[in-house]
Amino acid sequence: MIKKELLECLQENISNIKNTFHHTTDLIVRKIKTGFENSFDINIVYLDGIIDTDLVQEYVVKPLLEPFKTVEFKESIIDQMIERIFETVDVQTTCQYKDLIDAIVQGNTIILINGYRKGIIIPSAKWKERSLEESLGERSPKGPVIGLTEQMKTNINLLRSTIKTPDFCVQTMEFGTISKTTVSILFIEGIVDKGILLEVRKRLESLKIKYVLNSKVVEDVLEGKPRTIFNLARTSGRIDGVVSSLYEGRVIILVDGIPHAIITPTLFMDLFQSPDEYHLKMGRFTNRILRMICFILSVYLPSIYIAIANFHQENIPDKISKALISKGELLPSFWEIAILLFFIRILLDASFRIPKNAVILLSLIGTIVVGETAVTAKLVHPVSLILVGITTISSLLLANRGMIAAENTLRPIFLIIANFFDYC
Repeated sequence: MIKKELLECLQENISNIKNTFHHTTDLIVRKIKTGFENSFDINIVYLDGIIDTDLVQEYVVKPLLEPFKTVEFKESIIDQMIERIFETVDVQTTCQYKDLIDAIVQGNTIILINGYRKGIIIPSAKWKERSLEESLGERSPKGPVIGLTEQMKTNINLLRSTIKTPDFCVQTMEFGTISKTTVSILFIEGIVDKGILLEVRKRLESLKIKYVLNSKVVEDVLEGKPRTIFNLARTSGRIDGVVSSLYEGRVIILVDGIPHAIITPTLFMDLFQSPDEYHLKMGRFTNRILRMICFILSVYLPSIYIAIANFHQENIPDKISKALISKGELLPSFWEIAILLFFIRILLDASFRIPKNAVILLSLIGTIVVGETAVTAKLVHPVSLILVGITTISSLLLANRGMIAAENTLRPIFLIIANFFDYC
């Protein structure tokens, strides 16, 4: 079992660290003899592959090997090293094993000196990250195109480049008992609602989890209980969308490793907004009306058709009835709609699972099977196919805004009600 505090014996400290990491081969322990007047043993410890080796070589190893006249007082050696040798910006010390282990995991370099119960932590992480790219989930014909990345520091850098005020605050927390993940709370002091900020902190502090692999865990704890099919917190990968929310007094949550931000609280009408509305001359009002209509169509259109086909054929002209309602097809209208919606759901799911090269083939098969063969064989009515197509397109219009869960839940409920109870 690892001890709580460092010991004076360097070898015991190194042995405890190796045991904690289960003697993993990428844990590197570099032994050096200093070039000081009173030479003593130093070990440099780090995880290979996640540190900047050039930085460690240039600003840690090289200075330690150069001649340096130490002071006589043994207790001040570490302070003298920090002040006169290490040229890195941020250097910390600790006497706790846990702090050392966490620092190594986070990509820092640790320096341990024989005879001292204190370790030196030098930031040296070099995580791999992709270059800045356009936010693919929220594309816009006009306005900023740079999206968030997986690295939290990069995202905060992008936000600070836009919000140039000392009131922009970042508060960092860590979650996970097995693997710690950094979560940051972002807000603008003086604009943010204090009650909302306190509630966000309270809910985040209640999160007890072994590890955080995705932001949905954080979203769930922010939304609280009881659960609802509508989002109380939405996500955005666009810089301008996040900045706008901060200026509106909302709280932003960034999870390290996730390329989008969580915006809370979220109102129902926020889900119908689009970032490009603020960069174009027209469409700010009409586009939201259009998205609201599409949401209504995606939920109610199949059920309205079923209700008319089952219970209200006599209320519409015969010519329209013959053109719209199933006549002689193998399946009743309800099962036509239900099976087509089910098949479209399979196609959508498969399009995200198969290799990109096979997407075109999937589209052709789906078009032939659903569009041509099913109608020719009189398995389904053409109008049913058209209605399902309109429903699917309307549903996808709001998919990236977080409305698809509500649509997929409400649609079958109203479909069953329309078929069996005539509530439409």
